[in-house]
Amino acid sequence: MIRKLLILFLLSAGILYQACKKPFDPETIQGFSSALIVEGVINPTGVTNITLSRTLDLDDKVSVKPELKANVQVVADNNTVVTLLDRGAGLYSIPQINLNSNLKYRLKITTSNGRIYESDAMAVKNTPAMDSLYWRREPNGVGIYVDTHDSQNKTKYYQWDFEENWELRSIDEARYKVALVTGGGRVESRDPKETALMQICYKSQRSTAIDIFSTASLTSDVVSKHPIVFIKNDAEKLAFKYSILVRQYALTFEAFEYLSQMKKNSEQLGSFFDSQPTELVGNIRNVSDRSDIAIGFITIAPVIEKRIFITKEQLGNWGFKLECQDVSVKNHPDSIARVMGPGSAYMPQYPIENMSGSIVAWGATSTTCLDCRTRGGNNDKPTFW
Repeated sequence: MIRKLLILFLLSAGILYQACKKPFDPETIQGFSSALIVEGVINPTGVTNITLSRTLDLDDKVSVKPELKANVQVVADNNTVVTLLDRGAGLYSIPQINLNSNLKYRLKITTSNGRIYESDAMAVKNTPAMDSLYWRREPNGVGIYVDTHDSQNKTKYYQWDFEENWELRSIDEARYKVALVTGGGRVESRDPKETALMQICYKSQRSTAIDIFSTASLTSDVVSKHPIVFIKNDAEKLAFKYSILVRQYALTFEAFEYLSQMKKNSEQLGSFFDSQPTELVGNIRNVSDRSDIAIGFITIAPVIEKRIFITKEQLGNWGFKLECQDVSVKNHPDSIARVMGPGSAYMPQYPIENMSGSIVAWGATSTTCLDCRTRGGNNDKPTFW
């Protein structure tokens, strides 16, 4: 998420610079070339995941530049050290970390080329439990909301993110396929195992927006009906079975201010009348070189999770319908290969016979309607399904 927002910031800054001053030169944006991006939360009650990557240049061909072979540690005031495991691809994690609430801790990162980054010293902050995670049917779709509170009035600053999973299905079994032969194509029966893989799929999606809320101006530390996500009417997500896992984090005031500025920068770019992008100052820095910028704000707080499911039976007539096109294809090798060949927009669905029982044509429909994998699905059924 931080990576995407930073790229948006740099591109917008370049566009504004080009429009107002002179031709844009990426080198004029100082300090952000190959800056270290640190993402994650130190979780004292469960799995801690820290992701390290580098900012991208405008001409980079990759979407992610992970920081590999770093040494990532959580260091206490009393010099107790816990080292996270290198999981590869820039992910560093540990299944469980026991922290003393009376101590403060720093995140220390030593890169493979010897650069050392440290966060500010941080106290362990408590995250209250979610009172409820629930959905409501509304005129334009389904809203998913969370309620929470802190009876001690100490949290005040909250953040949420989520993961969605849903089931995709094809309108019918894909019993036939087209094999290319000399002179065109031939319709053949499909292996039932492959047919099954095309019938039911699963898809997932992570949240990308910054979702934060403060109760500091309220008389009590209560969050009521906070919107997590809204799913519009007839969306495929709710056609069969859907699940959402919501994570809740407690933030410090400083972390909340950091995320607020990042959210503002990402949402208000593009107009001369908007507030212009401001520098994001996190709590991680190179200990010996202040010009070597690190981006991110690490906090220490339990990660509270809650999951709910929504099924088509609960929604009743949801209304989703795949847009499928049906065509008739002459049972001729050239027509079969041209209209229904491998990679085409149509697949054979059923034979059309004449009075004598000979196949004279094939009823074909959109490939996306007979193979759920073509709609972004896969056959990895979630373990919690």
